[in-house]
Amino acid sequence: MSLVRTLRILASQRPSMPSRAVAAPMRVRRRRHGQVPVTWLDQELAGAATIVHLHGGAYLRGESPQTWSWLEEIARRSGAAGAMIHYRLAPRYRFPAAIEDALHAIDDMAAAAILRPGRWVLSGDGAGAGLALAVAQVLAENSHDAPAALLLESPWADLSREEHGLEELSTAARLYAGAVPRTAPRLSPLYGELSGVPPVHLVAGARDELIGDSRNLDRALTEAGVEHEYLEIPEASHAVAIRGEGPASQRARRFQIAAVRGALGMDAGTTR
Repeated sequence: MSLVRTLRILASQRPSMPSRAVAAPMRVRRRRHGQVPVTWLDQELAGAATIVHLHGGAYLRGESPQTWSWLEEIARRSGAAGAMIHYRLAPRYRFPAAIEDALHAIDDMAAAAILRPGRWVLSGDGAGAGLALAVAQVLAENSHDAPAALLLESPWADLSREEHGLEELSTAARLYAGAVPRTAPRLSPLYGELSGVPPVHLVAGARDELIGDSRNLDRALTEAGVEHEYLEIPEASHAVAIRGEGPASQRARRFQIAAVRGALGMDAGTTR
């Protein structure tokens, strides 16, 4: 990776806020939970329902404007608060920085009763989806309060695969994993214990470069006996709900909103 490219990545690691076009400033709050920055949308709703999101970006980049737009819509239409965890990123911070940050933030929010048992969902896209799955595995192993469900989109769940065909992913895996074997379950949760995770709602595009990870995870969840549903959308590519447009994106978002409402027991009357 070139020096210019590395500098651009480092410059993109500053936590962002949603634009005014996405959410009025009065709806947005920046907090620290477990010393980890978290940006809230409509935090006053957290006691009833919260979506905790881990963004994608191959562990190198922060959340995008599209991610903010997605989180605002999914949370608003589900009647939930939205919380974006700004975990540390490679190459400055390698594994296990991201999973440690996510766990510290979630533990702090749970200890403060901001996240309440059965009233929150953990979501993620791309690398964030793989991270969310790894976090859920740790919570299950340690008997901590688990999310009511996992909302995963285009998960990067196996950093050891080389057939993704993208040089950037191979570089990102090297920069984030360092000397740690890429089959380590906290890096590649497909190799971890799945039987204890909460219900999983998985969505992917059939033309996604990570489609192999989604299909492998679907099979692994079936073999582990985990309650889950998998929506694969033809003609769609990576992170279709967040990055896509038109009917495919709306189909993915409707799937996710229904998953949140079902997991948290929300009725149609809560939609804003």
